[in-house]
Amino acid sequence: MVDALQEANRILVERGVFVDARPDSRVSARVRAGSARGRLVGTIGTQRPTKTDDQMSDRAIRDVLRRKLFRSRRHGRLWHAIPFEDSAELNDYLSDHLRFSRRVQWLAPAARRTTPLFVERAVRFEILEKRSDERFTHEERG
Repeated sequence: MVDALQEANRILVERGVFVDARPDSRVSARVRAGSARGRLVGTIGTQRPTKTDDQMSDRAIRDVLRRKLFRSRRHGRLWHAIPFEDSAELNDYLSDHLRFSRRVQWLAPAARRTTPLFVERAVRFEILEKRSDERFTHEERG
């Protein structure tokens, strides 16, 4: 991630914008029943190796901000929903997923898990702007 951020900084024009967006492993995904805003019926955690990768990516972002390669224009979290016909389709999806845990932690009995099901997933984002090189800016003025 550090190399990718340095490369982004190298190729961006002065004050160019770079958007870092990736799944947020700090919060569990939510499973909702009936609609994307329906009743919360379960949660899905993140696999441990993925959490470690995300922590390293977080450090890389902090590092380029500390080194003043970029400035943060905005950051936050958004949610998006992924629909599934039923729990069997959701379980198939989870069995091959590299990021999510392999199973849902159900919070509601099967009778309350009306279909379709929706996995509501958190995405962290940060809008980074390439900083101008102050050395060149001062030389041009002076």
